[in-house]
Amino acid sequence: MGQETDIDYGRIWHYVWIALVIIALLAINYCAFNKFLSSNAGLIKDYSLSEDDMDKSRDPAVAGIFYSAEAQQLDAEVKHYLSQPVGIGDRQPKILVVPHAGYYYSAQTAAKAYIELERFSDKIHTVILLGPSHQVAFRGAALPTSDDFKTPLGKVRINKTITEALAAKPEFMYNDKAHQKEHSLEVQLPFLQKVLKKFTIVPIVYGNISPNTLAAVLREYIKKPGVLLVVSADLSHYYKAEEAEVLDQATADLVAKGTAEIQEHMSCGAIGINTAILLAKADNLQPRLLDLTHSGNISGDMSGVVGYASWIFADKPKEEPKNLTPIEQETQNLENFAHHYGEQLLNIAERALNEAVLEKKELKISRQDYEDILFDKGASFVTLTINGELRGCIGTLIPQEGIALNIAANAYRAALEDNRFSPLSAEELPQTAVSISLLTDFERIRFTTEADLLKKIIPGVDGLVLRDGDRQGVFLPTVWEELPQPQDFLNNLKLKAGLSPNYWSDKIKVYRFRTVEISKHED
Repeated sequence: MGQETDIDYGRIWHYVWIALVIIALLAINYCAFNKFLSSNAGLIKDYSLSEDDMDKSRDPAVAGIFYSAEAQQLDAEVKHYLSQPVGIGDRQPKILVVPHAGYYYSAQTAAKAYIELERFSDKIHTVILLGPSHQVAFRGAALPTSDDFKTPLGKVRINKTITEALAAKPEFMYNDKAHQKEHSLEVQLPFLQKVLKKFTIVPIVYGNISPNTLAAVLREYIKKPGVLLVVSADLSHYYKAEEAEVLDQATADLVAKGTAEIQEHMSCGAIGINTAILLAKADNLQPRLLDLTHSGNISGDMSGVVGYASWIFADKPKEEPKNLTPIEQETQNLENFAHHYGEQLLNIAERALNEAVLEKKELKISRQDYEDILFDKGASFVTLTINGELRGCIGTLIPQEGIALNIAANAYRAALEDNRFSPLSAEELPQTAVSISLLTDFERIRFTTEADLLKKIIPGVDGLVLRDGDRQGVFLPTVWEELPQPQDFLNNLKLKAGLSPNYWSDKIKVYRFRTVEISKHED
């Protein structure tokens, strides 16, 4: 018989129970500690943005090479270039063509175009930058995915709405590599940061693309108010000076004629300039050449020069400008003066007002504190209002002292010596608004009767001085806002001179003048 094997079932169940207990313990441990094992040590209340979460910036590529990398020095340099005595046009530029070389060579030429933007700085909110690719070869037009472009002067936001719309167009695409080291757009930014207020940019670097394609796509944006196209382009490269001058003049002639036939050997940016010409032709814009020069005029090396030019394109004038009368010319001159120095004049008036009310003293103006031109003679009125109501107004009619001194004195007198009002109090000072009127010279109005005089007064424009013997009345042009009818205006002017509204005499003399107003506009 075979040997029987005894099976110890008790021991088997013992091991089974041990295994079940181990499995149960593992399951309990997993359930108990899973929430800890699957959690991070950090707390969500301590969350902060990582670099990947933050706005993506395109960093400067040529700061310290083409222009200063130090903010204060760059600020001073750009201000210096923008201080050139260039006349300001009366039409808002829609297109600029400017060079893109190092500032030492071309910034003075570029600045002559950017100066033309200062008068319209609060009207331009979008700048399309168009420049050639120097680092990357590609077909089409490249857009950045960045949120902004950095310069030492700060960040400039990119208009994502427009870049996304452009990216959907044929031959336009996102290509950060084309922008990463490109200087043609970057060198324009510090100038824009100094001359404009709040604006966004649309950076476009182009490779091999037709000017007709670019013009067709960009035209819908250029037609909109507040949009400016800046075309970045140098002219001929490395010809002898005399050859470059002939070639660059040919380019200037083509721009003037509106002929989009500029060849690549004529410009590093020929496609961009041809695009500008096509846009100008389509929208009846008129180019104006501001400067045409080359690097040899800066370095003295005439053996191989680079050409630079700057143009602005603006709406053509609807009619030929008329010859200005002397008083109209003076008004225009004062408008230009106020544009450049109005902020400083307001500062003087506000300082003088505070000194008068709080210290009962006249402000002492030092030449060391202000530009020399502010001590040229001028006549002004200083007007104080509270909640739109007149609170004081004093001025001078004849320029006998520096305009800075005149404004300080008139602010003091308007606050404390206008006999129509009690002296301005310290409690009223925070609510008091200050405005300045700069006066032209006087122009006598020749007339035969009162009716004839009324026909010759220009409502809303003329300020008037009425004299009869030792009696005199003066109304600024702003009084037309309250007295829009010429007869009412004249009658009240007589009253101010101490005469009856019905009074008339052949001895009455009337002079007109114009004013340019300077006031602080609230945003």
